[in-house]
Amino acid sequence: MRLIRFLFLALLILSSCTASLAEKKQKRRSVPDVPLVPLPAGYELDLKLAASGHARMMMGGSPLLDTGVTRPAQDVFQRLVDNCFPLPYPWKLTIVNKDVVNASANSAGQVYAYGGMARLLGSDSGLWAAVLSHEIAHTAMRHQVQLYLQRLYINQQIQYYRRLAAAGDKAANWTLIGLTIAAPIALNKLSRDLEHQADAGGMLLMARAGYHPDLIFALHHRLRMATGEQSKLAAFFSDHPRWATRDQRSERAYADALAEFDRRWPDTGASPGGPPPVIAFLDSPMSAEKKREKSAGVTVPISCRNADRPVALHVHLKQGNREAGIPDVREEVACTETPNPVELRIPATVSPSRNRKFKAQVRVFDPDGHLIEISREFDVRIPRP
Repeated sequence: MRLIRFLFLALLILSSCTASLAEKKQKRRSVPDVPLVPLPAGYELDLKLAASGHARMMMGGSPLLDTGVTRPAQDVFQRLVDNCFPLPYPWKLTIVNKDVVNASANSAGQVYAYGGMARLLGSDSGLWAAVLSHEIAHTAMRHQVQLYLQRLYINQQIQYYRRLAAAGDKAANWTLIGLTIAAPIALNKLSRDLEHQADAGGMLLMARAGYHPDLIFALHHRLRMATGEQSKLAAFFSDHPRWATRDQRSERAYADALAEFDRRWPDTGASPGGPPPVIAFLDSPMSAEKKREKSAGVTVPISCRNADRPVALHVHLKQGNREAGIPDVREEVACTETPNPVELRIPATVSPSRNRKFKAQVRVFDPDGHLIEISREFDVRIPRP
């Protein structure tokens, strides 16, 4: 019980890394408070931390030479930097020829986008703005320095309690166990919070530079479709939040970013990013077997932004991990910002198979036929004809 108590206390206190805490008097052997370490006034540490990280960021790759991809990205990057607050960083974008769907930035304004991400985005300047503004925001908000100082402080606390434990202090040994286990969880929580801050800050930067804030949601959905979604349990131990969580958090900053975009770019067609994309938001679809109607009903809770024409919903069926070989059930629907459940019917005659149980997924296509969202898989049972 004593170990459990110390572990719980350590986790509770270390989770305060993401909040400002009032100073508390600590008993001699309690787990130490870990407030958010203040950032230094100068930028010497930012530059120092970045100096040794270039090789790690390059991941053994070389700069990508495909100008069809690099030129649009470089143009967007320069526009974003020009609209960022003045900071003493040597801003630079490097697109690395590594097949990784990711981007990162160091603490001195060096941004790296990898080949997998470049191929996913192509020459779409709006999606590039969503990626690069997020990385620029990390550096502008000094998140890399914040995480470094936080790790340094926690390591100092661990070393302190190791010395006490080595001197025979049993209470310090229990505290050390709690700190060692809880510290990575707390640092991952801090990292996830900084990701949300970079989403919000990047969205505002995009709006100032002329890229509609809805592009951040288009990016989130594109990346989730390409890389998958974490479970809630996995996200608890991860340094990045789930895409669904990022959408929800980004909505809080959306109104401010949209107001900034509308103020600066009243004619969206004249903005660098052009008109906003169609965005679809899906909740979990539900299915019901309708024996009398000899069909299966699929209810799809959906809402959209910027959809001035109908979007297309496709219900795609699989059996186990294999394609069912059945054409998608398709229907065009008017989609608005007001959430509206849409019901699609799958007739019993679509499947000649004796096995009537399927895995289904709803796919949403914009009016121009581009896939913009997919649902999670759900079970469907189709009655016999």
